[in-house]
Amino acid sequence: MTTDSASERAARICAARAITRRRPPGPRTWDLEGEAPEDLAALWANAGGLALADGTRLLGPEEVGPATKWLTEEKSLGWDGDLFVVGERDDLVIVRDLDRAGKRAGGGVLEAPSDGLEAFRRVAWDMLGYLEARLGLEPAPRPTPEIAAQKAASQKDSAALTRLLAEPFYPGSEAVAAHAALVLGEVLAAAGDDVAAMRAFVRSVSFRVQGARRGAEALERAAGFRAAARVAESVGAKALAEACLTRVDV
Repeated sequence: MTTDSASERAARICAARAITRRRPPGPRTWDLEGEAPEDLAALWANAGGLALADGTRLLGPEEVGPATKWLTEEKSLGWDGDLFVVGERDDLVIVRDLDRAGKRAGGGVLEAPSDGLEAFRRVAWDMLGYLEARLGLEPAPRPTPEIAAQKAASQKDSAALTRLLAEPFYPGSEAVAAHAALVLGEVLAAAGDDVAAMRAFVRSVSFRVQGARRGAEALERAAGFRAAARVAESVGAKALAEACLTRVDV
């Protein structure tokens, strides 16, 4: 994560060659409750709106309130006042979550498909980091736990997975957390630590159950332990696999 100030980072973003359109800063009218967050205020001090070569568009301050009001009313969304539209990309809406009440793992920048506007995926901590990642600017911003866990799982990095699974994940990211815990269990089982592996498998199942639709919790729990048994079997941990199967119907 860069130690530059928000204003320095915003200036670097707005000067990037991949910016295809930049409106000059306007009066920065912000009609939502409270002051604009630091990341957006820094960007709006340099531009009243941006467009990137990859199709990403950042709204100006005067557009955020109307865009959020129209979308939430048109789609009957149950967003609270800390969620607001800040841009779009392809068929995705870009949303900033301030999470001032601490209900959603610290908030951040979310993407949601236009046909599923409450199915959020957290992709950055703030809009500066989001745009830096889209533009490929260095140093890379600190990733969210959800993105970092996907990378750690692909690399089977047990130390990183252990650390990341101790962090809160954004609501709706249960599948990502469940997979990360399952991979951690696989690595631990392969190392012969059946006790720690079972703890990881239990956590994986717990995440799956949390993300299950109402009434499907038992089915998801059984599926989770079957998946854990297959993983344990694949690394030669036969006793652990059998122990997982004994939990399927518990």
